[in-house]
Amino acid sequence: MVILADRLDRVGEAIVIAQRARRIALESIVAGMALSFIAMGAAAFGLLQPVPAALVQEAIDVAVILNALRALLPAGRGRTGRITVEDGQGLRHDHQALLRGLDRLRAIVDALDEAVPEKAVSLIVEANAVVQDQVVAHERDDEGSVYPRLARLLQDSHGLSAMSRAHREILHLARLLGRVVEDLPSEKVDRYLIRDAQRVIEAIETLVRMHTAQEDDIYEAVAARSAA
Repeated sequence: MVILADRLDRVGEAIVIAQRARRIALESIVAGMALSFIAMGAAAFGLLQPVPAALVQEAIDVAVILNALRALLPAGRGRTGRITVEDGQGLRHDHQALLRGLDRLRAIVDALDEAVPEKAVSLIVEANAVVQDQVVAHERDDEGSVYPRLARLLQDSHGLSAMSRAHREILHLARLLGRVVEDLPSEKVDRYLIRDAQRVIEAIETLVRMHTAQEDDIYEAVAARSAA
């Protein structure tokens, strides 16, 4: 199976389709062989004459083929979960609030280029507060409540594994920034420490912005599928 679309949500869908096709194929193989053995046994004991036996075999073949054709039907008709319009609006509102925090992080990164040590300390502390209060809280909420719902809708969590790894990387960078802030008494601040903090803040801002855009794609795709 080849995924041509440049979207992560297609990974989960591809896995669901592949698993469903494999399950239907195995059902058809097992059912066809079992029915054929039963028919051959009946013929061996004289319960089926040649012509009726041939007709029975043809009926078995047709039944197995019809069962296999179920793989052409859209997967996921049996899903019970869905993302409502209200859910989508809530997720979009959360991302809009997060983007405002990311804009502030970008402004801090730019301001650190020319900031004196005392000003740099206050900017880095502010950036850490934004990261801990907004970014970390958002990522943990996604991992704890939003992603489990998406996994149920996708019927598989593999499509979200890359997104969960991004969460872990974001949280790791947030911890690094927290350690930098702990080492920030003004009398020891130099340009190297400021640059280290600047790089971490910029990495968080860039990664979260990309990650949020990917989540928006997934939410829109799942919401559209739920509405269909």
